[in-house]
Amino acid sequence: MRTSLPLTFLLLAACASPGKPGVDPEWNEVQRHRLERLHQQRRVADAVVALLGRAPRDLSLVPQDPKPATAGRERHIDQILPAVAGAGPRRFRTARQPLTVQLGVGGGDVMVRSKNSLLDDRAGAAFVRAAVDTGHGVGVDAELWSSDDDLFEGVRINDGVAPRAADATLLGLDVFPHLRFDVAQRGAFSMPVRVGLFANWQTLDHETALVEREWLSLGPRLVLEPTLRVLGEAGGDRLDLVGRVGGDVGPAWFAEQYRGGDDYDVTSTWTGELGASLRGSLGRWQAELGYGLQHRTFGATDTDLFGEHSRTELQRQRAFLGVGVQF
Repeated sequence: MRTSLPLTFLLLAACASPGKPGVDPEWNEVQRHRLERLHQQRRVADAVVALLGRAPRDLSLVPQDPKPATAGRERHIDQILPAVAGAGPRRFRTARQPLTVQLGVGGGDVMVRSKNSLLDDRAGAAFVRAAVDTGHGVGVDAELWSSDDDLFEGVRINDGVAPRAADATLLGLDVFPHLRFDVAQRGAFSMPVRVGLFANWQTLDHETALVEREWLSLGPRLVLEPTLRVLGEAGGDRLDLVGRVGGDVGPAWFAEQYRGGDDYDVTSTWTGELGASLRGSLGRWQAELGYGLQHRTFGATDTDLFGEHSRTELQRQRAFLGVGVQF
């Protein structure tokens, strides 16, 4: 009984198995096609063309290779361009943005006003500007200024020991690294936007009294430059009317040094800026003539010599002429 049971299973399995391939004509035909495909010569170019032929695309768009493969030298698969325009290998780098370097000089005045003090005056000043612009990308603006030395002429201040003449010079430096991009561009109008961080340093040097006061501020800044093309064409020789509206906010550090001591305080600062200019481009060269006003306000400070003030304002306005070159 035990011996006959395995023999029964083997007999049933033999009955269920298919017949030999040589017996079935259809099976022989399938095997023949498989063997032909296995032993035929393989060409990568033919495989690519066959693959593109199965895709729902117009093969007439396939670009022609000016140097077709010669006998015995077939093109590599990554040397064959696809059938769809805009697909396939792309350049590693896009078109290079133009780099523009600008230098400018200007003249105007500065104003210093501190509430509840005798420091409230305005004096002439000279300005120097520099800028590096990469179009839609990273840029840096910097400005340096120095006032005449007759600021607060006729006023006397305490130098820490005795009253002295308050005649002073205001020096300043503003640096604005930023990113530039356009938020609107319709015909002759565009709206470049500059967003970044500013660093502003200003020092009031009372040379006769040997008293020096400094303000250092940092923070985010936003500048809008509505631009209207008056003459010329985009990307060529042109004349633009450019506006400038901006503002910033951030912390500020105040320090003073005087005869026999020094003191420090921390406060806040905020700024508003307005300006307008005519900017002309001719080939690689650029020229700009304009006007700008910036008004910076510092919050309350309380130090030993300067005293307690709820607000200090530093303002500068200037007309400027700048020249730039594009690389």
